[in-house]
Amino acid sequence: MAVRRIVAIVLPQLACELVKQRGPVSPSGKAPLAVIVEGDEERRAALAARSEREPPAPVAVIDVVDDEARRYGVRPGQKVVEAAALVAHLAIHRVTFAEIDAALGRVAEVALGLGATAAIQLGEQGAPRSGASRAGRAGERAASAARSPWGDGPYDTVWLDITGASHLVGGEEALLDELGERVAALGHRARLAIADGPRLAQALARFGGQALDGGGRGVEALIAPPGKGAQALGPLPVQALPVEREVASFLVRLGVLRVEDLARLPRAQVAARLGPRTPEVMELLAGRDPVPLLPFEVPRLIEEEVLFDEPVENAESLLFVLRGMTSRIASRLAARGEACGRLNVAIAYDRSIARLRLGDREDDGAAALLEGDERGPSQRFHVDMPVPLSDAGDLLRPIKAKLERIELAAPAVGVHLIASRITRARQVQLDLSRDRSVDPDSLPALLAELSAEIGQERVGVLEIADAHRPEARSRLVPVEDDVATARSSAAARARAAAEQGGSAVGGSADGAEPPAPEPARLLPQPIPLGRVGRGAIVAVDRHLYAIERLSFVMRIDAVEWWTPTPASRDYARAWLVSGSPSGRAAPGRLGDLRPRDGASASSCGEAWIYVDRATGEAFLQGWCT
Repeated sequence: MAVRRIVAIVLPQLACELVKQRGPVSPSGKAPLAVIVEGDEERRAALAARSEREPPAPVAVIDVVDDEARRYGVRPGQKVVEAAALVAHLAIHRVTFAEIDAALGRVAEVALGLGATAAIQLGEQGAPRSGASRAGRAGERAASAARSPWGDGPYDTVWLDITGASHLVGGEEALLDELGERVAALGHRARLAIADGPRLAQALARFGGQALDGGGRGVEALIAPPGKGAQALGPLPVQALPVEREVASFLVRLGVLRVEDLARLPRAQVAARLGPRTPEVMELLAGRDPVPLLPFEVPRLIEEEVLFDEPVENAESLLFVLRGMTSRIASRLAARGEACGRLNVAIAYDRSIARLRLGDREDDGAAALLEGDERGPSQRFHVDMPVPLSDAGDLLRPIKAKLERIELAAPAVGVHLIASRITRARQVQLDLSRDRSVDPDSLPALLAELSAEIGQERVGVLEIADAHRPEARSRLVPVEDDVATARSSAAARARAAAEQGGSAVGGSADGAEPPAPEPARLLPQPIPLGRVGRGAIVAVDRHLYAIERLSFVMRIDAVEWWTPTPASRDYARAWLVSGSPSGRAAPGRLGDLRPRDGASASSCGEAWIYVDRATGEAFLQGWCT
């Protein structure tokens, strides 16, 4: 039977990193940071009070601090007024348990590609913990955070079950390297460890692992050999055990500094001093950790949301936030092996300023912005990808093109991004015949950016249609997927092969003449010319031209007779000359447009015109050269 192996991913600065992902923590750009962790209801109430310009309710206790604030002497558990008196330029921000849940879920999602089960919560011994309400979990977390020396202690860890899976990536060390790079791509610093159980691995990672740098280099995470959990736990401080803060302080005063010192004491005396969690601690001292993982359920839709403590009034700050959001979405898509076809963006506005600026407007756009939803007024738009994409840069480019053309109606207090239309990502085989392969997503990324810039209805591929009228022989169809592209390519190859086969035998069997010439460029709308003939003067785009020559091409009679406007036309090619008209062209020299007798022409060209047989009026439809 395989020995159980669990990876613990501890994020000691998770709350601070969530604040820094929103933007600068202070107007100066850099300051010591302290974070207050609060419930969802408290967060919504604080934002609503700020939007209505009412003073927010004071929150007294700091939960998490960054390294710089710790160097100044700020500690979790201090009151806000005490910390502000100690460090005048201390930046204080708020993070909700929902944001911590979402961040841990993102890490669990990207880790699932390397293991069988990921979890952000532990089950009870013997049975997994049933799902509780968010309010109940918030109260439980607040009580646990007050007992933990790590602030948001037990809620900064993701566990991954890698039993029997580490050999697929080259061993446990290689797995930790890959996992560290994936977590770093989400913008988090992590401590990693592997042991025989989740609590053993968490203790090793939290109190013995080495912090990863931004790129995952210099990794020195801890790996406890199978069956050696007690030996690996021995050198750690007693705070690594799941005991109350008061119990740990009492043991330190007695001189019991490390876990191995506690393990050498008589069991009966130790059990009398460890409090209500004595059975768990005794099992860990013996190297046993049978606690099950509560499996994390991956959501079908990928959502990212950022709420600002201070309103944002420019697009540059929103792009900074959206860059991080698209990067995290790309990491989650890569772990799933999927790509998304649509991005939905909602920019939440400051409620009071939006009402002030938009209240006097009577148009439908202002009414839609003010109506919003339960979150208040917001600006919403979506970006459709012609082909599903998954790269962070490719996802950001169309959003940037769309956002640059939007004027914010009020300061933004949050951004909500949803990736939908999720499908399986394309797998491109490596090309070993070239020194440098071509990125298969370069063209789809360009199409997505163009769709956001000029409109999705104006971006596509030309498809040949069976029609008599030249303007109807091609149409613009959207780029749907590789199947449609392959189908059109196959049809084009088949037509080319048929034409090549027909020309190889010298034309068709019945001796039909070759197809009539077609214009090289068609105008969006035909330009009326009136009645025309050889030598007639016509006006095109505020310029006068003389018709040097006319050449009949074809006639269509009652085409599309079932429609209200059937077409009966005579098509011709006309040689137009601007300047002094020349005399007759030399016989057999249809393309010679040079004027004679010393006359000069400023410009000339071959036009494609048609004559409506019902009215006799001529129209300029395009150009042949």
